[in-house]
Amino acid sequence: MHYGIEEEFLANILLKPEQMKKVVISDYCFLDVTNKFIFNLFKRQWQDSNTVNIVALAENYKHLFNDRFKIDDIITKLGLLMGNTYIVNTIDYYQETLFARYIEHQILNSINQFQKQKISTEELLQSIHKYEAMGFKTDSDRLTKDEIFSMINSKSKNLQFRFRKLSELANIQEHDLVILAARTGIGKSGFCLNIMEELSEKYNCLYFNMEMSEKQVYQRLVGINTGVATKYHDNPKTEYQFEMIKMGCENISKKKIKIFNQVPTVSNIRHKVMLEAKDEHTIVFIDHVGLIKSLEKGTTYEKVTSIVKELRQLSLDCNCTIFLVSQLSRNQDQKKRPNISELRDSGELEQSATTVLLLHDENSESNRSKKEIEIEIIIGKNRNGQLGITKLKYNKENQRFDELKQQSKEPNFWRK
Repeated sequence: MHYGIEEEFLANILLKPEQMKKVVISDYCFLDVTNKFIFNLFKRQWQDSNTVNIVALAENYKHLFNDRFKIDDIITKLGLLMGNTYIVNTIDYYQETLFARYIEHQILNSINQFQKQKISTEELLQSIHKYEAMGFKTDSDRLTKDEIFSMINSKSKNLQFRFRKLSELANIQEHDLVILAARTGIGKSGFCLNIMEELSEKYNCLYFNMEMSEKQVYQRLVGINTGVATKYHDNPKTEYQFEMIKMGCENISKKKIKIFNQVPTVSNIRHKVMLEAKDEHTIVFIDHVGLIKSLEKGTTYEKVTSIVKELRQLSLDCNCTIFLVSQLSRNQDQKKRPNISELRDSGELEQSATTVLLLHDENSESNRSKKEIEIEIIIGKNRNGQLGITKLKYNKENQRFDELKQQSKEPNFWRK
């Protein structure tokens, strides 16, 4: 069992004690006994003095500690949590997540009891209905008049790419969840890196890489930045190539890029985003959803559904926009233009996404030997703008995408 969400909740209370006024969950939502003990300590101190403070806990509540919950161990843990956690704007995300997890845990326990023939079918159904009917209320949805005016009067910030037509049509905005999907070998990772190479000039960018070595990632970024084919990075053929590669390395080193190569869980991703998104909006790239490690039990569909829901909530609660790479189903005609129903593993990808971009090479078989090809970018879902198609030029040797000088057909031509 992973208890990271509990510890992040406790750390946020320590960092911003006034949030205790909004706490409505009970200690039964904490599955780790030490975290439950700490939560009850916080509640006790808040009731007594309207604050939560480590020093005061150690001085005024010594009598509550024991051999199981030793004071030195608890204080050390709290100190570490404070040093590794970022304050979020609201703790309601944590409360809702902890409460939903508690409900799920209780229902699974009931199912387990039923499978062991310890309870009847009727008792199982009663238990499920009981827990599904439970809920709690917060005041997070109530806004002041100034907050309402500020919200409706503020302009959403659009992300601008060098792909002018795509920027105009897709109208991707901060806090969106964007799905980048394609069949195998079409260039979705390369396209993702092109977006990051550009946006990292302005935005803090995190890239969760689960398919390539770190060397391959940086080779592609340098290739995109300089136009020098990646095959020459190990052994430049000319002095010009050598100087361009050195310049590209310097350019990339100055950009706001951090690359994480280990296979993460959603909790790992959330933790790193919270640490990195302290002072500025952060763009998060995840390549790809099918390789995120899940701590939950269930089918692949259920795991991916849970992952995507959590990532969408992360983009809403934290100061970040997420680009999530996904595979398309393989059992389709490669020449046939894909649609969003082919998103692999979970329908939640389509449901939660604000924008779905599908990459397609209609001549993939004949284009395998070509250095430069045309890739269709299909806007299959878009809450902020239009649907349609635009084309980009893709140089496979240096991994760079660029706009075509002339689009042969108008966007939306295939939908008319």
